[in-house]
Amino acid sequence: MQKYKILKGYVQNTYRYHPSTALLYLLLFIFAGAIVSTLIGVGIGIALYGTKILNFAYSGFQQLNIEQLNFISISQIVSSLGTFVIPALLLNKLERKHAPYFSWRMPDQWQLIGVAVLFMIGATPFFEWTISLNEQLKLPDFLSGVENWMKMKEEEAGRLTEALLSRAGLSGLFINLFMIGALAAIGEELLFRGCLQTIFLRWLSNHHLAIWLAAFIFSAIHFQFYGFLPRMLIGAVCGYFYFWSRNIWVPIVTHFFNNASAILVSFFLKKMGKPVDYLDGKFYPWFIYVLSFLIGFVLLQYFRKQSRKKE
Repeated sequence: MQKYKILKGYVQNTYRYHPSTALLYLLLFIFAGAIVSTLIGVGIGIALYGTKILNFAYSGFQQLNIEQLNFISISQIVSSLGTFVIPALLLNKLERKHAPYFSWRMPDQWQLIGVAVLFMIGATPFFEWTISLNEQLKLPDFLSGVENWMKMKEEEAGRLTEALLSRAGLSGLFINLFMIGALAAIGEELLFRGCLQTIFLRWLSNHHLAIWLAAFIFSAIHFQFYGFLPRMLIGAVCGYFYFWSRNIWVPIVTHFFNNASAILVSFFLKKMGKPVDYLDGKFYPWFIYVLSFLIGFVLLQYFRKQSRKKE
């Protein structure tokens, strides 16, 4: 039995496993879950659509038909469950009698979720500016091969995302809201904020380092390098929301709102006959970005103070 001092922002102070052991368990769960769930997801897709459905893998996600999009959705949903949700639940269950990594209890102060959502609205222009900043990334000449690979992966991910978001009809919208919105938010927040961030916090005894390290890994595993900076910043914000509120639903709702708003905007752009990337590259005057940053900073400080009042 390992004992640790109470860390500010967390109620748990006694754990069954050392952080290194907990991290090893988590990695094993993720590795096994990813392999099994991927095989299951692909198997279900092949059973529904036949082996010919796999031909899209050679096209670089170009000109996908509805059956291929459904196959990708099925595979991604099952894979997300096995890679993110189940490993987090298993690790949490190991500690359930001692100090769980997260709890399903609803927030004591619902206004914290409201403040978190307002933050995402107010800080959106600033995050969009970080996207344009990130896209200017230029590696040295001797890393040109790596840069070309990064661009290729970014283009593939962009084509797949655009294809998924371009699906017409309410059925496609609800599938995207569940898969890209709800499931991604729940799975990634349970894993990265609930488990990984807490492991780092116990190990390093520094909440800033734990939050930013978990956010860095969270952004890196997406393999979309030209969106690395804004994704890491959003991950860090969710990390602080979890650390201050001690409630996993706050970062989950924040994450869901961020994803769902992009899905809904793309859906209505499609309805209007415009491409889903219609708003990409649209710039505001410089003072809008400054104002957005200030609004976000003020709301973060307000969230922290309200969380302290709850304590």
